[in-house]
Amino acid sequence: MLHIGNYFGALLPLVQLQDKADKFFIMIADLHALTTLEDSKDLKQNSLILAMTYLASGIDPKKSNIFIQSQIPEHAELANILGMITPLPMLELNPVYKEMKQEFKQNNLGLLSYPVLQAADILLYKATHVPVGKDQEPHLEITREIARKFNSRFGKVFPEPQVILQKEAKIFSLQDPSKKMSKSHGEKTCISLLDSPEKIREKIKIAVTDSGKEIIYDPKKKPAISNLLAIYSLFSGKLIKELEKNYKNKGYAELKKDLAEVIIKGLAPLQKKYKELEKNSDDVREILKHGAINVKRTASITMEAVREKIGFFSN
Repeated sequence: MLHIGNYFGALLPLVQLQDKADKFFIMIADLHALTTLEDSKDLKQNSLILAMTYLASGIDPKKSNIFIQSQIPEHAELANILGMITPLPMLELNPVYKEMKQEFKQNNLGLLSYPVLQAADILLYKATHVPVGKDQEPHLEITREIARKFNSRFGKVFPEPQVILQKEAKIFSLQDPSKKMSKSHGEKTCISLLDSPEKIREKIKIAVTDSGKEIIYDPKKKPAISNLLAIYSLFSGKLIKELEKNYKNKGYAELKKDLAEVIIKGLAPLQKKYKELEKNSDDVREILKHGAINVKRTASITMEAVREKIGFFSN
């Protein structure tokens, strides 16, 4: 389930970008999920929940092709081929791999080769521009390097995709403001987009604060309060300076109480739309089906070109 950091850092920018692109693909990355997933029994339902969350956030299936990764076998086929030309040190030295290995306390081939599958996800559709956060820039550079290696060895097939660097929302854990908000850090550390009002109030109530009483934005001296102010600003649209002025001589409890209500109000339209989609999940499945059909055409054409360039036997 996505949280408010995902919402401001990825979902809203995607909604804005879908109006600017000739072709816009949004993928539910269920193959990638397997790299850190211990139990896949809820994978199908989680994919549906994620799709409904995207749609509830404003992704328009008339403007965007939304589909599930595993329904397009060409992703895995291309990843396998690209893995043959990807140097192992490039993957082992990837800083994101090192961080994920440490964070998830596990190591497997999927985690190591994550950038290769990601490269396949991008190159399969000959994407020219890819919206990513700052932490994903190393992966996109690997994609560009893999594209160069393939083109040099077999002949030009892939463009080298350019980065659309998304302005990241600086939202951190409610229990440890030194870490980015993430579900992997625990349920109490983040606000999920589908959390009930009661749950949101409780999570904000128990969010850590800093010593002292002054409500000011100072990430070094007051990281916890600065994080709460940043969240407040994102949901309310008010400048942080204005919030500092409004809460001068007021206490943390009042800030938290108001913040919880601002979040609840801000998420209400999304949650209402989500509940409507949930009642008509067959319609969502149909959207995903049509999205897969649309992208399958592009994926098949690319793989035909790849097989021909490599020299695979064909009937």
